[in-house]
Amino acid sequence: MHFHGLFQNGTNDMDGPVGVTQCDVPPGSKFKLNFTIDQPGTYWYHSHTRGQYPDGLRQQFVVHDPENPYLGQYDKEVALTLSDWYHDEMPGLLASFINYKNPTGAEPVPDSALMNDTQNLTVLVQPGRTYFFRLTNIGAFAGQYFWIEGHTMKIIEVDGVYTEAAAADMIYVTAAQRYGFLVTTKNESSANFAMVGSMDTVRRV
Repeated sequence: MHFHGLFQNGTNDMDGPVGVTQCDVPPGSKFKLNFTIDQPGTYWYHSHTRGQYPDGLRQQFVVHDPENPYLGQYDKEVALTLSDWYHDEMPGLLASFINYKNPTGAEPVPDSALMNDTQNLTVLVQPGRTYFFRLTNIGAFAGQYFWIEGHTMKIIEVDGVYTEAAAADMIYVTAAQRYGFLVTTKNESSANFAMVGSMDTVRRV
């Protein structure tokens, strides 16, 4: 199991990948993770063997900070993940991906894009409140553009590090990247406002 972004100083044996810092945990066996975290921020964890994590062994991992410099500037936190999803499981996809018949190394094309592991996410908010969104791309390959219709995001954290606040109408989130941002909702409730995750379809070399 890999905890993406955490330094693991002195405990690298608690952090995959398989064959580098750990051996595989055999089926039916147990492995107890035991390490100390002194990094606040937004991270994520995932399996680091045989392409398991795109099949679902992945999730956001948040370390709360009592000394967060933005405490008092928001009313509530919202955890949000973006990911790609394949209708075929990874063992078959890897066999065709890592293959002499794929000389360009072209990645498998995702079938779907997900937000919090669904395509029908609803986030309940109150008018005129400020929310701290923790956004993580837990996908395998695809980057995504993210925005909230009619609202401006104030970025305050990138990859677990606090930043000077910066306004943005849209954020590009590559696979494994994390953003923290504040959003103040409009002070009226006449409409719903879509949160959009739009998969990057441009092939980059």
